[in-house]
Amino acid sequence: MFKRFVVLKEVLHLLFPMVLTMTLELSISVVDTIMIGHYSALHLAAVGLASSLWLPVGCFLIGVTFGLTPLVTRHLHGRQPKLVNLYMSQAVGLSVVLGILASLLVVFVLPLLVNMMTSDPMTREVTISYLYIFAPALPMLALMTVYKNLFESAGRPGIPLFVASIGLVLNVLFNYVLIYGKLGFPELGAKGAALASALSLYLAVLMFFVYDRFLNKTPLFTRLVWRYTRKFWILLNVGAPAGFAFAFEVGLFSSMTWLIASFGNIALGGGQIVMSYTSFLFTPMMAMSAVTAIVVAKAMSKEGTEGVKKRLRVIVWLGLSYVLVCFSITQLFHGQIPFTYTSDQEVAALAASILLISSCYQLPDMLQTVFTGALRAFRDTRSSMIAFGVSLFGLSMPFGFWLSHYSPWAQSLSLRGFYIGLGAGLILLAVILYVRF
Repeated sequence: MFKRFVVLKEVLHLLFPMVLTMTLELSISVVDTIMIGHYSALHLAAVGLASSLWLPVGCFLIGVTFGLTPLVTRHLHGRQPKLVNLYMSQAVGLSVVLGILASLLVVFVLPLLVNMMTSDPMTREVTISYLYIFAPALPMLALMTVYKNLFESAGRPGIPLFVASIGLVLNVLFNYVLIYGKLGFPELGAKGAALASALSLYLAVLMFFVYDRFLNKTPLFTRLVWRYTRKFWILLNVGAPAGFAFAFEVGLFSSMTWLIASFGNIALGGGQIVMSYTSFLFTPMMAMSAVTAIVVAKAMSKEGTEGVKKRLRVIVWLGLSYVLVCFSITQLFHGQIPFTYTSDQEVAALAASILLISSCYQLPDMLQTVFTGALRAFRDTRSSMIAFGVSLFGLSMPFGFWLSHYSPWAQSLSLRGFYIGLGAGLILLAVILYVRF
């Protein structure tokens, strides 16, 4: 019993700060949605469409850096801290190269998709402007995640929490000034939200760098080894499958946004609210995945498989408790939650009906995140990538499309069929990952 409490303490020591950090980071997106939603329904639809396009790209960048976690954790706790500089140098080089490529993709390719996905000229114009302004910040998104993974792997999650807190405050301030045109600045709407998010990412990377280089008594990243900035194949080999798996999951939500775009701006607005709210609830599950990767890698280097099993049991029970709370809140307040984001009655009513569906697949979503993290600790990221591709794009999308367009219940379900399909895919994904582990 005592050993179980020791494991619980170890997990919670990392989990609480990481949950708060990820919640604060995601709150930037939530703040954007809320402030844009109260500014204009058209701008809300445009931001939702833009986010659905760039998020899979951004999540690939974030997922690639996940490969850093097991490598750094094992070397820090295995008394080989000098190797951390080599892996961090690789991570910096990889983040810059992939970040620049991602920015070019967002600027030159994604606007072409916008033109195909919406026929409304104003929505198209605002969406493309958002993408142009936010694109240069993508390398900073990758670098910020690299620094965050470094501190969390070292068992020092308080620093990312502090940076995320400052970033959220700055983002709220920037949004207020730039979206609504306060303090003498022009009223930019969605363009202001994009600029505010970009500035927040640049400042977050700057805060990490200044702290670790000048204020940290025991710096973690002490030297950039230039020749290793080009030799990032080891990190890419581990991180690319994780990046694709993460992009697949977020890409599925984005694909649903593209598919429901044909239902009009009300459907786009309702879908953006559901995406923002469910992403907010998903944040602690992402933290559980990251914690699982860290504690499992650490346990394998010190205790073996028994230590791994003990930690997984604790994390799964914590996840079950969290899912029960989320399910209860969403079911009880599904009619009120959408009005936090918008005052439009039609958009809120549609979002409320979808929230009832989305609350039912939080359990398999939690299980798949935990076992994805466990597999990542063993540097097995390819299995997760294949499982995500098969379950989400092999089942969720075609099943959801059939329910929404061709099933006997298509007229009554409408776009809700896509979310039922998503739930079916997540159940299959959780089963595949559990069996693989």
